[in-house]
Parts: sequence; structure tokens; C-alpha cells
Amino acid sequence: MAKRKPPKGSDIPEWVVTYGDLMSLLLCFFILLVAFSEPKKPDEFRKVLEKIREALGFKGGIGVNDIEIQSANAEITIKSQNVNRGHDGRFVDEVPQRNIVGIAPQMTVVEEGNLHSIGGALPFSAGSTELSLDARAQLRDTVAPQIRDKKYIVRVVGHSWGPQDQTLGGHMLVSFERALAVRDFLVDECGVDPMIFRLEIAGDHQPSPESNGASPSSNRRVQVYMTDKTVDQVHPDPFGTGRSKD
Repeated sequence: MAKRKPPKGSDIPEWVVTYGDLMSLLLCFFILLVAFSEPKKPDEFRKVLEKIREALGFKGGIGVNDIEIQSANAEITIKSQNVNRGHDGRFVDEVPQRNIVGIAPQMTVVEEGNLHSIGGALPFSAGSTELSLDARAQLRDTVAPQIRDKKYIVRVVGHSWGPQDQTLGGHMLVSFERALAVRDFLVDECGVDPMIFRLEIAGDHQPSPESNGASPSSNRRVQVYMTDKTVDQVHPDPFGTGRSKD
């Protein structure tokens, strides 16, 4: 009896089938990497992902991130936040910027509160930064007694107006020199502590309401205001006593 011939093997080597399976798995792996990555153009990526879902008939499931809601840690996000895993493995929000610790680890901002006008407006002549006799008397008799021996910060605001002031060096320079003249007179002639003064420049940006466009001379002035903030609140040792808080 003749022996049965063994069946002939396939013409394709067995390793080719294994190689093809590995390449298919590798392709799926890269597709998943792209699917779960953070796209720089989420709108275009969303369209591609929808086409892949339609082709594969994928409905989603546990552990699948819905692309319609942008991820919180993506470059383009609805809610700006910094996400980090806590010790229990869940995502928690944290402040994106830490406080910068320097020489002064704490800083307190003290509001000035109400402003109290002292002595009214101190007028100046056009193109002049010199105090008139009336202004000196007003500073000596009205302003100085209200701020002397007090620790409240005083704002001295200089104003200017007109072409005469402009040709003198500019409105800002004239405003500063007028405010400085008032401050120097109160310090040198009236004995007021220089630490309480804060000079401000208004230039020609704040016309006097009293001028009403008819009397521009009232715009060339200096006004003195007392605030509710003391120098102790902004300076550790303003009067040089050597007993600073630090």
C-alpha cells in the first residue's frame, strides 16, 4: 500500500505572519499614542478622531477622555490651572505661582483713606516758582500748625498752567519746583518733619474747578492734603530712633 504524501506547507513562511501581526499591533500602539497626546490644534485633531471612531465603530468606555471637553492640562484649556497629583492619587488644583520670598517676606499695603485739604490752594504767579508773601503767611499760620508734630503723611501737589509756565521748563518741572518750594518752607521755616511729605506732580492736567475757564491764574497753585496713613505704617523707623520693628 502506498504511503500518503504529507501535505505541502504554505508558500508564505510562518515568520511573515508573526511579523505582520506585530506590525499591526505597533500601528495600533502609535494610533493610541496620538489619540491620548495633547494636540496643539484640538479642532483639527477632533475631526480626525471622529473619523477614526466612525471607522472602528468605537463608542467610548471607561478611561476614555471625551475630546469635546478640553483637558485641563492641555496647552489650550478652558480653565487655566495647574494640575498635580496629590498623595492619594487624585488630581488637585494648586496655585500656579508661589510667593517670592526676599529681604522682606511680608508686605502690607496701607490705604491712605480720606484726604483732608489744608489751607486751600496756594497761588503762584505765571512763570514763577517763588512763594508769595501771602502764600508764606498761609503756610506759617494755617498749614504748619495742623501738620506739625503729627505723623500723618502729607501730600503736596504742584500744578501749572499757561504758556508762561511751559516756557519756564515745562509744566512738570514747574509743578515739581512749586511743590518743593512749599515743602522746603514748611521744613526750614516752620519746623515740620520732612519724613511726612510726599511730593506729587500734576502739571497742567488738573485745572482748578474754581477757574471754570475764566480765571486760569487759579490753576497755578500748590495744594496740601493730609492723609489718614502714618509714616510708621510704611517705614520701620522713620524718625531714626533705632527701634525698628525688625
